[in-house]
Amino acid sequence: MNYPNLPNSALEITEQPEVKEITNELLKQLQNALNSNSLFTEQVELSLKGIVRILEVLLSLDFFKNANEIDSSLRNSIEWLNNAGDSLKTKMKEYEGFFSDFNTSMRTNEQEVTNTLNANTENIKSEIKKLENQIIEATTRLLTSYQIFLNNARDNANHQITENKTQSLEAITQAKTTASNEISEKRTQAITNINEAKESATTQINADKTQALNNITQEKNQATSEIIEAKKTAFNELLETLKPKFSGLFAGVYYIHNAIYINGGWEQKVKDLSDYALDKSKKYEIEVFFQFVSVKSVEANVYFGLRTNEGFLKESIQKITHKYVSQVYYKKLLVESVSGVLSLYHGYFYGNVNYFNEAIITSIRELPNDTLLSKLSNGSNFSNATMITQNLNDTTGITTTRS
Repeated sequence: MNYPNLPNSALEITEQPEVKEITNELLKQLQNALNSNSLFTEQVELSLKGIVRILEVLLSLDFFKNANEIDSSLRNSIEWLNNAGDSLKTKMKEYEGFFSDFNTSMRTNEQEVTNTLNANTENIKSEIKKLENQIIEATTRLLTSYQIFLNNARDNANHQITENKTQSLEAITQAKTTASNEISEKRTQAITNINEAKESATTQINADKTQALNNITQEKNQATSEIIEAKKTAFNELLETLKPKFSGLFAGVYYIHNAIYINGGWEQKVKDLSDYALDKSKKYEIEVFFQFVSVKSVEANVYFGLRTNEGFLKESIQKITHKYVSQVYYKKLLVESVSGVLSLYHGYFYGNVNYFNEAIITSIRELPNDTLLSKLSNGSNFSNATMITQNLNDTTGITTTRS
């Protein structure tokens, strides 16, 4: 590869003329740089700075007044600076030519390097191809040798396996025959032993079962006889005890399935709950159950209650709080000294009874003519409950039901 020679950096500058007084530090630096033949860039920089400084000084002088006093050495210095500038321009042109030649040579060298690299690449590819072919040949030879080895090993193994298999089958057949003979002998003996034990056990079980059945039958017959006698005795005693209490006592259950629509009013009869007339001389247990739906809210209090000829059964009165939902009426009462058919009454109720295909269920059961107790708690103890009231809204001393 070819490279141009670097130009000589020395400037052809004549010796600087003497100046009477050089007091400016910048001119001293420029003089030192020129005398020492330093880098041309530093010389140019200092020259330009000196020219600027000289111009500033010249502009500050009163040239027209003092023209005759300008020292002739200053003119010589200015002329010398002009000559040095021309020399510097010439040197710059030399360097420009050098760099142009250098760029041209670099482009030539680049093509030469590219050609060299391409040639080396082709040589490397050729060598790689040769190596690949050699590897393939070596691999083929190795695989062929290994395949021959494997085939021989497989043939030897198959031959050995066949021999071992034949020997194993013969040994297994002999062991199987021996084991089958032993098993047959032991099975025959075991079956004989089992049959003998089974016959002996069956005989013993039958004998024990017959004896046990006989014993159980005897015990059962005896126990049955005793139970029958005890039941007869107890029933006769109970019958004698209950005969005066339950003989002829009435008991009945009544169902009303049809829906009933009620549209207000005070102390209005809803329905007779039975066709049985209560006897004032008898005592009864009464249960009434039904569901209802209120459809209108009113300001007045709303009630359900049961009534006989004597008046309302006080403990049957239920005050209702309306919330437009299905509600339940349920009362269980012990009553005496009442007569007539038991009836259901309401006060200021708007709604339906049995709206969802339910039923009003009434149970009336006559009780033995003993003392009848119906008591009410006042929070600390019990006192006799008031049975009859003449007002449907008399709820003193009873519980209000909320829906």
